[in-house]
Amino acid sequence: MTFNQTEKQEKEYLQRVIGIIHDTINHTDSSVKEHVETLQEYKDYIWSNKDIDPHEIRSMRESILNHYALGESVIHKRSRLGRILDIPYFGRIDFREKKDGSRTMPVYIGIHTFYDAQNKMNLIYDWRAPIAGMFYDHELGEASYSSPAGEVNGEISLKRQYRIRGGKMEYMIESSLTVHDDILQKELSSNSDDKMKNIVTTIQREQNRIIRNEDAHALIIQGVAGSGKTSIALHRIAYLLYTLKGTISSKEILIISPNKVFADYISNVLPELGEESVPEISMEQILSKVLDDKYKYQNFFGQVTELLEKPNHDFIERIRYKSSFEFISRLDKFILYMENHYFKAADVKLTKHITIPSEFIDEQFRRFNRYPMRQRFETMTEYILDMLTVKYYFTVTTAVRNLLKKEIKNMFAGNNDIQIYKDFFEWMGKPQLFKLRKNRTLEYADLAPLAYLRMALDGNSVQSGVKHLLIDEMQDYSPIQYKVIQKLYPCRKTILGDASQSVNPYGSSTADMIRKSFGTGEIMKLCKSYRSTIEITGFAQKIQANNELEPVARHGEQPQVLSFGNVEDEFSGIADLVSIFRKSNYQSLGIVCKTEAQAQDLAAKLQMHGQDVYFLSSQSSAFVKGIIVTSSHMAKGLEFDEVIVPQVDAENYNSIIDKSMLYVAVTRAMHRLTLTYGGGRSEFIIGV
Repeated sequence: MTFNQTEKQEKEYLQRVIGIIHDTINHTDSSVKEHVETLQEYKDYIWSNKDIDPHEIRSMRESILNHYALGESVIHKRSRLGRILDIPYFGRIDFREKKDGSRTMPVYIGIHTFYDAQNKMNLIYDWRAPIAGMFYDHELGEASYSSPAGEVNGEISLKRQYRIRGGKMEYMIESSLTVHDDILQKELSSNSDDKMKNIVTTIQREQNRIIRNEDAHALIIQGVAGSGKTSIALHRIAYLLYTLKGTISSKEILIISPNKVFADYISNVLPELGEESVPEISMEQILSKVLDDKYKYQNFFGQVTELLEKPNHDFIERIRYKSSFEFISRLDKFILYMENHYFKAADVKLTKHITIPSEFIDEQFRRFNRYPMRQRFETMTEYILDMLTVKYYFTVTTAVRNLLKKEIKNMFAGNNDIQIYKDFFEWMGKPQLFKLRKNRTLEYADLAPLAYLRMALDGNSVQSGVKHLLIDEMQDYSPIQYKVIQKLYPCRKTILGDASQSVNPYGSSTADMIRKSFGTGEIMKLCKSYRSTIEITGFAQKIQANNELEPVARHGEQPQVLSFGNVEDEFSGIADLVSIFRKSNYQSLGIVCKTEAQAQDLAAKLQMHGQDVYFLSSQSSAFVKGIIVTSSHMAKGLEFDEVIVPQVDAENYNSIIDKSMLYVAVTRAMHRLTLTYGGGRSEFIIGV
């Protein structure tokens, strides 16, 4: 007989579970109170007894630390219990092991495990637990999961999904499928929020395979627009923290994030899953740190802005060449050339009677060839002075040591990073490919090669404190950047993005290029797009086709393309669309312009018509819900209920990078999309 067969029985059972959770919370609250009172007693005792024996003080200190640690643990448990009261669980499978005497066991699955200490049984299983994996991976019938004791085989006889909110069951659905389409459709049709949410209730089979992949050293996820790749990567991090508990902590994970706004937008997911947030950093911060933050540089946003506002053929060629594998190959050959030609040994007169011959110094430079070139000077100095001490009973002074080291260092022609980098382009016969900007500012594309050279000369400063690296928007980084990352972070990696959404088309990477850069990696694909309606997805596909994209069947309004006679009329039309949005049930509107300057100008005009319009710039640090005006670059990774894309005219959208920006802009829309233009429409939407 099925445990909790009817919906009425399920609702009664839910209330019993919530009652047990409440009892546990009350018990936990009492425990916290006891710990606080005990700590206060210790404190009062110490203050009122000035002449306490040192041994007693040591003993009391240990007791205080133990109580504090226990109290912290209890408070953490209390916090977790409070979170699961709203949605204790979302799914259930009935599983029976394939062995004699086994009984069918109902397995309720939620965000966190809940163990009923009184009855000594698990009432809820964490979605990351091995047994819970069957909910995502198997339909009714034969099923299995990997336990610490080995593979467990059996049969799933029942599969249910629930929608529970505020501790109340709204409905339940019986399903043989992994995640019932009705549940998925309801979740996808809901409005966007101010932060990315967890998706444990709707994880699909292909997504679950990525989340639970423990074998790949470098997992490269190519996911189409709206496939949930960032969310899946964060759920993967939560899964690894659960599975590898004790061997990795959230502080030992690092996210390379495109900007502060995106980092804020995704900041909810891990805490919702019961894990602490992980540190994040930008690619240029990493590269600049390798160079001791010594140089001014154009950041990635600056490069993209220049390509959009002032495209220059020579600038594009510089970016394109520095993103090629040929460039890396030539750089490696130049490093070898430096090894053979940049050290010119000379005689060193140490004292009136002792001169060290150049041949001997050159021999030592070759002897220590296992050291990076600029690391050899110290070792060579010590070795030469040791030889002198043994042979001539020479007394080494600090002055002599410093003189010899200085002389040896000056024999090497590669002590200035910028000069070496210039030499490299001269050596290649392509001096035009290096251009220092005003105030000796480096172009963004030069930051990684310069860091690569520095590491070859000074050695790698391996970041051993990072045990897992997550790289988002993978397509926007070049092979040379990945080479630097591999040297700095030899740890496991999760890399994700979409080659179709590059805002850096002249210097972007595909999944295959990334695997080639690392020399290893497993590529997994996410082809289903969940974000947009079929109508919006079809519109985006006509701008930039992605043959791998498979939309989930969710219908909505046809996208609109509105033509206006002039700029003023177009602005009035956009203002009218904003007014319509304000009266709708939608929560978020993204007005996505091609450039930040256009977004800033439009935001200023709209703000005169209403206070609730926010301008999201490259300097912003937080994502806000409501009406947002921003650039395509800043909108990457975000989603909105409704999107308006202004100025889609022939003058504004005409180049390769413009096309990428337009594709990014339209794929931000979940439910409604409108494009506006004055004058002649862009060729990218002619016939769309």
